[in-house]
Amino acid sequence: MSTFGQQAVYTPTSRLTDRAYLAWATVAIAYAIAFLQRVSPQSVSLSFMHDFNTDAAGVAMLASSYFWGYTLMQIPAGLLVDRYGVKRVVLGSMIASSLGSAAFALAPDLLDVFVARLIVACGDALVFTALLKLVAQSFTDERFGTMSGISQLSGYVGGMIATTPLAAAVSGFGWRACFLFIACVGLANLAFARLALKPDPASHSNKTLREVVTAAGQSLTHIANWGCALTFASHFAVVTTLSGVWGIPMVAHFFNISQTAAGTPLLAFMIGNMLGSIFLGHAADRAAAALDSALIRICALRMVLTAMLLPPLAHAFGLVYVTIVFTALGLVAGGTVPLVLKCVKKLYTASLIGVGASVNTTAAGIFAGASQTVISFAMLAASHVPGTDAVHNKAAIGDAGYTALIVVLLLMSLPGIAGPLLMRSKLIAR
Repeated sequence: MSTFGQQAVYTPTSRLTDRAYLAWATVAIAYAIAFLQRVSPQSVSLSFMHDFNTDAAGVAMLASSYFWGYTLMQIPAGLLVDRYGVKRVVLGSMIASSLGSAAFALAPDLLDVFVARLIVACGDALVFTALLKLVAQSFTDERFGTMSGISQLSGYVGGMIATTPLAAAVSGFGWRACFLFIACVGLANLAFARLALKPDPASHSNKTLREVVTAAGQSLTHIANWGCALTFASHFAVVTTLSGVWGIPMVAHFFNISQTAAGTPLLAFMIGNMLGSIFLGHAADRAAAALDSALIRICALRMVLTAMLLPPLAHAFGLVYVTIVFTALGLVAGGTVPLVLKCVKKLYTASLIGVGASVNTTAAGIFAGASQTVISFAMLAASHVPGTDAVHNKAAIGDAGYTALIVVLLLMSLPGIAGPLLMRSKLIAR
């Protein structure tokens, strides 16, 4: 009788807990797919250029279309989740991402590619905000930190799949078949999520989109907040361009190897990112009193590691050396985000942290999207100067082109030095 009573008490709780984990898993899978979509251009770029008879400018368009769509949806993302609830937003996000992925796989020309990737990005932009809200709603305070950390790691798993595994699949089956498969996985996850996610309670939020935009505009009247936006935008644009757009093509060119083999250093980067976000996140707590100095040092270290990928050094020291550099870059990148988030909380306070996150992510998307055109122009211009190794092939990028890439990335890193200096006085005051 006692045992029966215990079952009566604990079984409903256990079922609710199991359902919470199942619901979380569906949204975590959606976030992994979103991260995969963001960094996938590096694994498909060579096949993409061949199929559409384009060059680095076409790859830049492929990458920038995602950044622009992602940026457009950042400001309203938090409002949509608060107003309409997790389930409706997540299901809409999954539909957009899956249909956009299928449209990308079937796109006959570059204009259709741009539109398809824009749709994918608009859907993917909502996922992480919804995932964090779901964690806050479904788990106790004692488990919130653990579950939010695991949620972030789910994205890195998607990033890992976008390296060597995706490159191998593209080599074996073609990029169109791969993205059709991704669309099918997304639709299957959509059906699962529809069953696993609980209906959302009616929202009591009085916020309007106009109020959110007004608050974001007011935040940009403070120079320290500009410094925070510059810091994160510099980090995001540099790391994503290197690890998500040009990393695999660059390594493949350096060592004349397949995209599958060239994905190994980028896989190491993602693993480093995971480890950095876990272990260096602890260090961020100890650096709370000197966030500005810590961000300047970590930006300088990122610049040194980026410069270590210059073609002469890569050719001289080999693939193992490049893999080690990418691993170190991953550790640094993973450790940067906790430092920036601490700055956001200090500058915006807890009541406006959503606005702070939107402002920083929007700035990062704009900087990353706009920079792709500049990067592609610099790479093509340098590669096709008479006397370089790619001058006879319009689509080819040679050592000079990848040298130009590294130089532009170093210039793009400079706001990461200036940003903390602009935040210094306000961080000290708080």
